[in-house]
Amino acid sequence: MKLKIITFIITACFCGISFSQENAVKNPETTFSQKESFLDTVIEPLKKNPLYFEKVFLHTNKTSYFIDDIVWFKAYVGDISNKPSLKTTRLNVNLLDVKGKIIQNQQVFIYKGIGKGQFILNDSLKTGVYYLEAATNYMRNFGDDNTFIQEINILNNISVKQTSSKNKYDIQFFPEGGYLLENVENTIGIKSLCNGKGIDYLGKIINTKNKEVATFKSQHLGMTRCNFIYEPNETYSAVVHINDTLIKVNLPAAQRTGILLNLDNTSPEYIKLSLKTNSNSIPEIKKNRYKLLFHQKNNILDYLEIQNLEALNLEIDKKNFYNGINKITLFKDNQPIAERKFYVEKEVQPIVAIEKTTVENDSINYKLKISHLDQSINANLSTSVLPLNALNYTENNTIKSAFLLSPYVKGYIENPAYYFNTKNDNRNQHLDLLLLTQGWTQFTLKEMIADLNPVYKYDFEAGFKLKGSLSTLPANHLALLTTDNIIIDKIFLNGKKDFSFNNLLIYKGDAVKISFVNNNNEAIKPENIQLNNLKNSSLTNLNIENRIKQTSILNENSWNEMYTAGSIKLDEIRITAQNKRAVDRKKLIKKYQPLVFDIGKYYDIEIAEHFKNKDLMYFLNFDQNVKMVTWKGQETYLETGIDKEAVLYIDGKYISSNELLGVSLEIKDIENIMIQTVKGNKIFQVFTTQNYQNNIVELFNQYIITDGFDKDKKYYSPIYTFNTEKYSNWTEIDWKPDLQTNNGEVSFKIKSNPQLEGYLFSVQGFAQDGSLISENFKINQ
Repeated sequence: MKLKIITFIITACFCGISFSQENAVKNPETTFSQKESFLDTVIEPLKKNPLYFEKVFLHTNKTSYFIDDIVWFKAYVGDISNKPSLKTTRLNVNLLDVKGKIIQNQQVFIYKGIGKGQFILNDSLKTGVYYLEAATNYMRNFGDDNTFIQEINILNNISVKQTSSKNKYDIQFFPEGGYLLENVENTIGIKSLCNGKGIDYLGKIINTKNKEVATFKSQHLGMTRCNFIYEPNETYSAVVHINDTLIKVNLPAAQRTGILLNLDNTSPEYIKLSLKTNSNSIPEIKKNRYKLLFHQKNNILDYLEIQNLEALNLEIDKKNFYNGINKITLFKDNQPIAERKFYVEKEVQPIVAIEKTTVENDSINYKLKISHLDQSINANLSTSVLPLNALNYTENNTIKSAFLLSPYVKGYIENPAYYFNTKNDNRNQHLDLLLLTQGWTQFTLKEMIADLNPVYKYDFEAGFKLKGSLSTLPANHLALLTTDNIIIDKIFLNGKKDFSFNNLLIYKGDAVKISFVNNNNEAIKPENIQLNNLKNSSLTNLNIENRIKQTSILNENSWNEMYTAGSIKLDEIRITAQNKRAVDRKKLIKKYQPLVFDIGKYYDIEIAEHFKNKDLMYFLNFDQNVKMVTWKGQETYLETGIDKEAVLYIDGKYISSNELLGVSLEIKDIENIMIQTVKGNKIFQVFTTQNYQNNIVELFNQYIITDGFDKDKKYYSPIYTFNTEKYSNWTEIDWKPDLQTNNGEVSFKIKSNPQLEGYLFSVQGFAQDGSLISENFKINQ
């Protein structure tokens, strides 16, 4: 596959470089050389059989809840291009406490990248921080960092014992590119945390003689950077002043030889990239080959070969990069030795607007409009409506942060939504700080490939499994049926007593039946079925520190438990004996011969769907041209055509003239109707269901599904028992999870509240073209 060219502007060059394509920028110092080994060793393994990449975002109706509230959410699942994912149908969503224990679980049905759900809270929950966690089974191929995490707060009037604990400080240093180098100016990122959250501080870097070589102070959420020259035969420490605490931390030791990778992302048009080294490294550099790889995960943009490096400065047009997080990796002899992430925002954002249209009695109508590049776009949206100065909503995550940032960054991100709020003037500078403090851990090429292009291990879940075992095998086919005897799935056992119905679109609380089906399509009751029930979770409790460090809540056992459907057997069930599917002639003869000795002369009549809600006489009249008539007011009979009659039998019993007027039989109670024609006259044999006969034969046991999709409920506004005027900013107004624009517009209404100054609208969603919509609007009454 031909790699995309990136245009480089060389501002200073003291080396030979070559590009991956023949139409590279011409320069007298530049030579073209493309080594197959890099293509074979790095590029091809990164691009070979790439896995489908998914991202998840949950939009909630608010972020703070009372114990009698409901956490309403809408799930968005997108692909690498931020378009709705068409492959996933099952999303696992957990409500976790602060220790990582699962409080509730929802299995959400996803259709075209969209799903809905809810968690019903109760008074057993204490006041505190909780988390929503969402991921698909397939996302496990990419590790835990792609799991969506949303913090929420639950408020309970139950007093919580306050425990005082000593502040735990964590100060981390991240040399740009991955390591420090002697005798050159180094850039180092600094992050300081107090109990897992960023904190302000002042600091300085000193050498062994206590000489100050650099100073720094926090810029955003405990992050900053500074520059200093690392002298040979010297070591350095950082002295950090946090609140009333002074902390001294040793800096990483510098390498004697190597290449530093430095990136400047302050220009709106270009990425400025610098490579520099020291004199000790020149002999080694001349003996090795170096390359720069430009990529987003395993999506390759281009690569650049560098020869005889002493110093290199490049300016790269941002138009050449992907929108979102990109990465530059430096290779030495096809092994990664340094890397740097950076963010590019090059796409024109959709324009979103909300306007009040009309007021009707106690309702207000609004119209939401979306356009992109002067073209209206169709988007799937959700909108939370809250008081103008809502105290129960803190936007820490948006669909932009969930799709453009979190999946590409390892570890916990504090308030990721901040970096996508255009009202924050320094958001781009602070986002680069976040990416600088990602750091880089030395790893091999094999580990890099495994991380960026993992091996396929975990499947897409198209639904649920129902697994079990059988005591005997009277037939080789096993069917799963609804309570109306409609076959959901049929599997071939191949002589095995263990069975598994896979990819079932079933909901919790659904009732199903299991039956053998023999070669004559007859239903046979299994003597004994042992189903694998859902076991209790054996999850390890995790504290908040581990949660922030992104330790996975979902271990192997818990995923397997969620993947296996459970069931509860009912004690007493009245069900029909036969399958309602069309049966072959041989089965009919065998079944009804005890009632009608010459049943072999009859033929089955197919009952069309539109007769299902009618009665027998209606069917005979309009389908078989049979009418009930009375001769001289004395005798009733069935007439079919001119001078021809019809005879009716029900369950083998002849219906006499005196009984015809009393026949009241609905089609739904009829299992089969058969006919025999004798010299133009018709004889009808009608066979009723066993339920109708009230002679129930239990051929199947019925099972209630306990592990299936959770049914989403219809939203309703809560009724608050406290003084709403005093606590009006803690209320919620409405939740609109099903907004779909048509020609870029969608209208909706909310109930007006004269006690409020106005309304806050939180709008999230995506479009078919991959456009992401994330806006907040404040509108006065």
